Amino acid sequence: MIALKKLNVSFGDNKVLKNINADFALSEVHGVAGLNGSGKTTLFNTIAGFLTPDSGEVLFKGRKAERKSIGFLETENYFYPNITGNEYLRLFPGSNKKFSVDSFNALFRVPLDEIIETYSNGMRKKLAMMAILKQEKDFYILDEPFNGLDMESCKLVEMVINMLKEKGKTVFISSHILDTLTDSCTFIHHLKDGMFARTYRKEEYTLLKSELFDDFRKSAEEVLSEMI
Repeated sequence: MIALKKLNVSFGDNKVLKNINADFALSEVHGVAGLNGSGKTTLFNTIAGFLTPDSGEVLFKGRKAERKSIGFLETENYFYPNITGNEYLRLFPGSNKKFSVDSFNALFRVPLDEIIETYSNGMRKKLAMMAILKQEKDFYILDEPFNGLDMESCKLVEMVINMLKEKGKTVFISSHILDTLTDSCTFIHHLKDGMFARTYRKEEYTLLKSELFDDFRKSAEEVLSEMI
């Protein structure tokens, strides 16, 4: 079980995560959905250990989750300047003995001998994904993994996520494209105003879409009513 216990995170006076208590089953794919500003990236950065909460904790199998045990694909990963894709991948330990850079890149088609600054956003996302998969981690957090990817690459990432689950790994995903979550996730957790409003199973995803649309419509109407 991965558990969030009384998790609070603030930036100055802005309270982003509000006393979150949640349990997540292992060996499942958990989607996190919500409007922009709902706290998805803050939540993932906190679980991954990149942000220290004001209070509360993240537990993995009853113990404090360790940053070294988590594979974290950020929305925009940092790359050192003037290095190639191959040089970037060599920075990461190859603890996943089954992973082959050449075999995987035959599918992803990233120009690994070229400087990363020349890459498109999609190429950078695929390179960062390869670095994550090269490592053997207890669980994985993928923040907007489909951003910038073409249709084939999106399908490949979806296949990777399913294989991680089959391997017994736990995966967290966020995406602005709800269909990418409904195709991949066992559960989707609706994050709203810094709290989990509800957890949905596959048979309830149509209801989730409706509720997210209602949230967006209400938010947009409030802004538009002041302008038009």
